[in-house]
Amino acid sequence: MKLWNMEPHYQDDKDNKRKPKSIDNKRFIQYLRWSASVIVTALLWFSTTHPQAGMAAAREADTPNPASAVSAADALLAVLSASSLAYSSARAQVPESLVDFAEQTVDQLSVHAPFTAWDGAELEFTPLGPGTHGWLVTISDQGLPQGYMIISAGEDGGYILSEYGIGSTLPFSQAPLNERLAAEGFLKAGGSLPKGSSVRKLYDVSPVWQVQLPGKKPVYISALNSEVLPAELKQTTTAVKPVSASMPAASKGLVTSSTRWIAGAPTIAAGDSRDPYDNLLWLASSNLTARSSADLRKLLQEHSSLIFKSKNSNAAFGAPFTLNGWHRWSTGIQKHSAALYVSVPLRNTDTFRFLPASRLIGQGQFYAQPK
Repeated sequence: MKLWNMEPHYQDDKDNKRKPKSIDNKRFIQYLRWSASVIVTALLWFSTTHPQAGMAAAREADTPNPASAVSAADALLAVLSASSLAYSSARAQVPESLVDFAEQTVDQLSVHAPFTAWDGAELEFTPLGPGTHGWLVTISDQGLPQGYMIISAGEDGGYILSEYGIGSTLPFSQAPLNERLAAEGFLKAGGSLPKGSSVRKLYDVSPVWQVQLPGKKPVYISALNSEVLPAELKQTTTAVKPVSASMPAASKGLVTSSTRWIAGAPTIAAGDSRDPYDNLLWLASSNLTARSSADLRKLLQEHSSLIFKSKNSNAAFGAPFTLNGWHRWSTGIQKHSAALYVSVPLRNTDTFRFLPASRLIGQGQFYAQPK
């Protein structure tokens, strides 16, 4: 298998988000002025409880006209004031320990391609779910998205790297959601949802929007590609909740804040990002056996790329999808097993997701990609 490389995006100057400290300590956390992108980030957080006002202001904030950005800021400030909320207090709620874990993770990732563009990138933190048990960390350079991480809170107060991805398509983006809501006829004249509606961010093994209209069953929309998902999702996906970070890392196969992890170089099959729907012959083949993360890594070494399908929870997983590589993390402690994340090319985008291999084991079947 070949090491896949992404052409990094280079920009001239820096904006106002937190910057990760590099391994050689050349960069430090900085607080600078507000920007339209920060406004959008605050809107994403705010829309969890006030979806109508949040979406209306977000449409203005996404407009490239500087005057529009100012009016969007005024609109947002009015909304926040009415709800006794302020962006500064939202920022203050981001735990310093979370920032440290996110920065350490980015520092480790940026050592290797295709994550080298993350060196010196800016981090934005958006709470996920009621009670703030998870965070979306957006990684950008001069407002251009470079990737993301989803970090979950642990029951012991620690943090877990639940997912990360590289590319320009980010989960929980507001504009694609607005377009989907309009296409489905959910928005009233003026671009708002009916009174009494709610929009929630859900995360289990895939980012999902839950849209609740008055007197209707919830509608689930993928927060990655904005596809409407079947109602079966309600059986498999719940709001972000604390997960145990106190278990030995070896038993979970996840990168956690309780141990210092070292990222290896990702191994990804170059150019092997085929859509499982392009050739359905895999459905007629026998599934492959993977009882552990090590087994799954061995299968990827043998077959270059695989297809994952969940028997009962395809909607929750966003499956079927292709696996075309892996990324191994280690602790340097002999008694600790490595954490393995598998790469998943996001259909029709330039984004690659990295999911914990341990989350897929026992949750579905693996098939060899047809030649």
